[in-house]
Amino acid sequence: MTTEGGEQQQAPTMPWFEKYQFRTETRDFDLDRQEYTFRMSPSTGRKRRALTALYNHQETAPNFDALESQCDALAERYTSWLALYLMDQELIILTKLRTILNDRQTVLSRQASSLDFDWSKLIRLRQDITDLDLRFSRLNTEQARINNSLGLSDASFTFAGFVTLPEIGKGFPGAFKLAADPKLDYELETVARELELEKAERKQYFDFAQLKYRGPHTDLPRERLSIGLGFQLPNSGDKMVKIRELELEEQSLRREQAATVTADRVEYEEEVAAWKIDFGHFDFMTSAYQKEKEELIRIGAQLKKKQGFNPLPLLEIEERALRNDLRMLDLSASLYQSYLKIRERGGELCPAVNGELLLQ
Repeated sequence: MTTEGGEQQQAPTMPWFEKYQFRTETRDFDLDRQEYTFRMSPSTGRKRRALTALYNHQETAPNFDALESQCDALAERYTSWLALYLMDQELIILTKLRTILNDRQTVLSRQASSLDFDWSKLIRLRQDITDLDLRFSRLNTEQARINNSLGLSDASFTFAGFVTLPEIGKGFPGAFKLAADPKLDYELETVARELELEKAERKQYFDFAQLKYRGPHTDLPRERLSIGLGFQLPNSGDKMVKIRELELEEQSLRREQAATVTADRVEYEEEVAAWKIDFGHFDFMTSAYQKEKEELIRIGAQLKKKQGFNPLPLLEIEERALRNDLRMLDLSASLYQSYLKIRERGGELCPAVNGELLLQ
């Protein structure tokens, strides 16, 4: 057994005798005829084992608040890691988009000298650039805030091996674990050990052993020394009631445990099914945007073959593809977040201390 300070502590040895009694009695207030009785009430092997098991169970009771705090902290780290991954992907897309907007600005600035130039395009483009710069600033600020909360400074991250949504969608990983509330498990074990102790006490038939010594003390041949044994047939109504109370409490806890597991399993399966439906839409959008991208690339290739072609349509094609990537990233964030919550509901998050839930 280990204490909070890390020191090893031996479990106490349960006594073989539970009670010692010493009695004295006079006859006719004559001290020479005083009677002395020494009585010992023994324990049984079954009762000592039950007491030891109950003692060890109570001494090793988990710190449920600490365990819950550890799980909450781990969930926050998963959330932070996912947020950093999504921001990293967004910054990659925005960097490419900033290049496209700069190129558009260059082309439009050259075209501004023509008489029929539409100045509203340049105005909207300048507004888009400002919005993009603000989005960069927001992401950088959020990254710094998360790094600060994690105690990191000047951090750089690599997300190699980060699980992708298509990998998850191939077959939702993990499975619901048949684990009830650890507090409920502990209560069940406590009741079981208390019940075993009560049954052991009810099966104790040997009541006591005694040694009796009586006078007269002035005449050694007439002094008496006797040994006595006491047996009992336990038939206490209080004991029967106590055992029945513990049995009913155990049954009630098991019903509560079964109901909790069943409800959690149903909710888990419903959430997995809902996630798969949402992923189906995500998969459809991915295919639709990919087909659009391929078709626009073919159109752009045809435009390049024309003499004096305007590069703006090609830039618009590239910009459209990048903005589609941003839309898909927003949907990805929702799916990833739901995925983590489902794995947590399934009882898989707390043991996954090495980031397994977000790795391929």
